[in-house]
Amino acid sequence: MTTTPRRMSSDTREELANAPLREILHLLFRQLDSPLTQRATSLGANPSQVLLAALEAGEAPDSVKGLAAALIALLDDNLKILRQRLSVDFAGSLAADITQLADWESTADFLSIANEKAQAEQEIVIAAALLVACGSIEYASYLIETLEADAGALDVDAVIARRMLLHVGAIDGANTDAPSQARAWLLDQSRG
Repeated sequence: MTTTPRRMSSDTREELANAPLREILHLLFRQLDSPLTQRATSLGANPSQVLLAALEAGEAPDSVKGLAAALIALLDDNLKILRQRLSVDFAGSLAADITQLADWESTADFLSIANEKAQAEQEIVIAAALLVACGSIEYASYLIETLEADAGALDVDAVIARRMLLHVGAIDGANTDAPSQARAWLLDQSRG
């Protein structure tokens, strides 16, 4: 089970949409500090500095590989929560009507399930964004699914997904069809 991340407010959306990538990565790491530190003790108390230094240097040292392993474990744990608790995959969770998704008997049950679903989705998006920043582009599919489910509303998770895809895929941010461009870029990368 994952540790509860600090929740990002919707006011963070504007900040994320315009902030430099370094600031976005720092914010994302702050959301996952505790679960990452538990999984990657070799990174020390501040894993964000490891990735930020590697990105600035343009290399992926062994310490980033340890960070990537911790992010994969976190992402997998959250996918398990969605599968076991709600019987859906990530895309299914994003598209699901929470009132139809799981059995609940009281308002407290409903709120607990909704919170668990939202937390798992958010941690998957953040972990996928950080994995893509580490060079593991196969995790970009989670970011693309987030954008497609968001359908242009650009909630905080979608803003994170969009910014990372625009950055790594060198996609024009002015284009309104960023998900299709990102899918094409990802397909290109997997062939290449």
